[in-house]
Amino acid sequence: MIGMLGALPLLTHAATACVHEVSMVFTESAPRDRFEIRNDSSAGQPIQRLTLDISSSAGRLIFDTIEGGTGVEVFQPFRVEPGEARLKGAPVVQDGSDRLTLVFTRFDPGQRFRFSIDVDDQLTASDLGQIRVSGREMEGAVLTAVFGPLGGAGTELQARVDGSNRALGKVACP
Repeated sequence: MIGMLGALPLLTHAATACVHEVSMVFTESAPRDRFEIRNDSSAGQPIQRLTLDISSSAGRLIFDTIEGGTGVEVFQPFRVEPGEARLKGAPVVQDGSDRLTLVFTRFDPGQRFRFSIDVDDQLTASDLGQIRVSGREMEGAVLTAVFGPLGGAGTELQARVDGSNRALGKVACP
C-alpha cells in the first residue's frame, strides 16, 4: 500500500517476497498411516512433484504394501485421501521400498495432498514392535519438493522430518 506524504509517495507495507514452502505431517494410525502435505508457497508457485525418502529415517522405515511381503502383519497399499491437489497418476509403491514419488497435475499454493499407506520400522527392538511407527522413528526422512510450472524446469527444496513427525522447508524463489 502506498500512501502520500505531501507530494512524495510513502511506502507503508513492504512488498511480499516470493517463497517456496512445503510442510508435511506424518500420523501413525492403524491400519493406515497418514501423510498430509501442504503447499504454503506464494501465489503462482505450484508443486510439480514430491519425493518422500524414508531410507534415512531413525526407524529404518519401509512401505508395507502387500500381504506376506517385507513388512509385519498388517499391510496397506498407497491410497489418495480427500484433499485439493491432484495426482497425474497413482504411484507404484513396491512392497519393502523406502521411497515414493508423486507427480501432480495440480498442487497450487494453499492446497493439501493427503495419502495413506502402511509404514513399518525395521528395528530389532522397537517401542511398539515393527508394526507401528513410534516416537522419533520417522525422524531423518527427507521430503523433496519441485516447484514451478508443470512440465517446466523447477526449483528443488528438501525438508527433513523432525522428532515430532513434521517436515518444513522454505526458501526464497530464484
